[in-house]
Amino acid sequence: MKKGLLIAIAILASALVALAFLINQELFVNHTYPQDTISESSNLTVRGIVTSILQNHRTQGMALSNYHIFRWYFQLNITEVVWTSEEYLNSSIGGDTVFGSNIIGVGYDYSDDPQLEIGQEIECKGFYLGVTDTSFSFVLTVYPSVSESYLKSQI
Repeated sequence: MKKGLLIAIAILASALVALAFLINQELFVNHTYPQDTISESSNLTVRGIVTSILQNHRTQGMALSNYHIFRWYFQLNITEVVWTSEEYLNSSIGGDTVFGSNIIGVGYDYSDDPQLEIGQEIECKGFYLGVTDTSFSFVLTVYPSVSESYLKSQI
């Protein structure tokens, strides 16, 4: 009787560990620091003043399961649109707005620590996605799988 109870407890414990692993994969790992990309090409370069710095910041799409956790997330006051390849961004080179706003979120998923400070001017190049139902909406995404993406802290 005791042996059967011990076996049942061991099986139940193993099942709970496996369930916890699957929940962790779905709720955290699958949404953090992706290796794939929403786009292979950069479409926007901006300069701006850092107004906030957040680590492991979660951006949310329309569905509860549609979110992404960026290693670093910065808010910038745009000082200059350096380059854009997309006319739909409603921005012009030399201007200071994207989609009518001079504030932009930057999601940074490289593995380094960029060592930024509030009030510092930086330049970022990456993929900017406008109005969609995804967690990447209105975020300039800077990560390795986006070609030519970068963050320059010394301007």
